[in-house]
Amino acid sequence: MNGARIGVLVLAVVAAGLAALLARGLVSSKPEPVQPVAVVPTTQVLVASTNVDRGVRLAAGDLRWQAWAAGPVSPELITKDAKPNAIDLYAGYVTRAPIMNGEPVIVSKLVDLKTGGYMSALITPGMRAVAITVSPETSAGGFILPNDHVDVILTHKVRESGMGEEAVRGETFLRNVRVLAIDQRFKEEGDQVAIGKTATLELSSSQAELLATAQAEGTISLSLRSLEKADEAVADTDGTKTDGAVIRIVRYGAEKTVRVR
Repeated sequence: MNGARIGVLVLAVVAAGLAALLARGLVSSKPEPVQPVAVVPTTQVLVASTNVDRGVRLAAGDLRWQAWAAGPVSPELITKDAKPNAIDLYAGYVTRAPIMNGEPVIVSKLVDLKTGGYMSALITPGMRAVAITVSPETSAGGFILPNDHVDVILTHKVRESGMGEEAVRGETFLRNVRVLAIDQRFKEEGDQVAIGKTATLELSSSQAELLATAQAEGTISLSLRSLEKADEAVADTDGTKTDGAVIRIVRYGAEKTVRVR
C-alpha cells in the first residue's frame, strides 16, 4: 500500500472520530426549556380615534374599540361586552370636555342632545349661561373667543358727596369667568378674532344676579385673562366676592349697597 492511500485512510479515520464526538455532544445536550408566554386577558373599551374638542358633535368615525387589560374596569368606561353597539349609540352625542386620541370615552363627558339644547350641553352642571352685550371696545378688540376666561368690569358714573361733578369709576366684580360663546360661535373656528354683539358667560346663580344688577348700573366690559392662569383660583384682593357679592353704588350723592345672595 503506497503512502497516498495510507494518508487518505488516516484522514477518513480522523473525520469519523470527529463526527462521532459531535453526535455524542448533540445527543447528550438538553435543549433549553421554552418559557411560556403569559397571555393577558383583555376587553374592548370605547376610545376616541382622534382629538375631539369640547362641544363637538361626535361622528361614528371619531370612536373605535381598543384592547384594554381585563380585570376591575371602571364603571364609567364603555366596554364592548356591555354595549356592543356603542359606536352607533353615541354618534351624535356632544362632548362636555375635550377627549384625546386613544383616551377612553366616559359617559360623564358626553351629553345627549335629545335631553336638552346644544348650549345646555356645554354648561357645567349647576352653572348658568348669561348673555351680555359687547363690542370690540368692551371685549378686548374681538380677541376673546369661546372657552377663554375673563374678568368682568363695571364702569359707571357716580356723584361725589358735596361735589357737583360726576366721576367715573370702574371695578372688577367677577373674576375668572368662562366664555361659552360669542354670538352663535361655541368654539374656535381657525381664526383668532371673534367680533360679535353678545358674549355668553358661564356663571353661578348668584353671579348671574350680580351681573344683571351691574348691567342696569353702567357699562360692562370683559378683560381677557391669560390662558396659562385660566384654571387657577383667584383670591379677591378688594373684598368683592363672586358669591354673596356686594356692589357699592353712589348716585346723586347718596350711597347704596346692593347685595346679591
